[in-house]
Amino acid sequence: MIKSFIIDFFISVLLSTILFFLLTKIFLLNTGSAYIFSIVVFAIIFIFSIILSFYLHKIKEKIDFLNLQIEKLNKFDEITDVYNRNFLLENLQRYFDISKRKEIPLSIMIINIDNFKRINEKFGFEKGNEILKDVSKVLKNNLRGMDIIGRYSSDEFLIASFSTKEEFLKLAARIHNLLKSIKNDNINIEISIGVTERNNFDTLKDMLRKAQEAVYLAQKKGGNRVDFLEHFLLIE
Repeated sequence: MIKSFIIDFFISVLLSTILFFLLTKIFLLNTGSAYIFSIVVFAIIFIFSIILSFYLHKIKEKIDFLNLQIEKLNKFDEITDVYNRNFLLENLQRYFDISKRKEIPLSIMIINIDNFKRINEKFGFEKGNEILKDVSKVLKNNLRGMDIIGRYSSDEFLIASFSTKEEFLKLAARIHNLLKSIKNDNINIEISIGVTERNNFDTLKDMLRKAQEAVYLAQKKGGNRVDFLEHFLLIE
């Protein structure tokens, strides 16, 4: 920003100087009073150009700020400040392609807030948003550099990483223990986590479905637990 302002400043000085010499040449301002007049005109033009440079700089700052906000809205969820679903899936596809091409492990976990709909109905959406923020904060604080996280649905987060199922199950267990200790105005937060690892025959859609079914399996067992799914459930 400062560099841009300095450039604008020097352009203003240069243009003002050129204009001053043009005036003296065109109007042949050789007398003393005429020369003083030309200096006054130069000073006015110079001051105006400096003011214009300042306002152009401010406008550029505002445009850059708005562009950053637009970029953030395109990538991040407004409430939780993690990737939104669209940008998450874009990154997840890249992770999947890299994993398949380089034949390295890829694991996915889906973190579901149990009974989130009932929390919204009983305590209101504002309280629900507070809980989403609490959960996302814990998740972000426990990620490693290669992990990506996003809001997968209204009550679900998704984490993906180049990890084996054993590594991811350990991470899921740690996250689960941290999340179940969260309390918001005496509201106990219960979390069901589904984990899956890519196999050689999986598509990304398969992985997402298996992770989701692992969540359903955890909920069928009473919820508030971690489950791993390697093969599809028999139920659709």
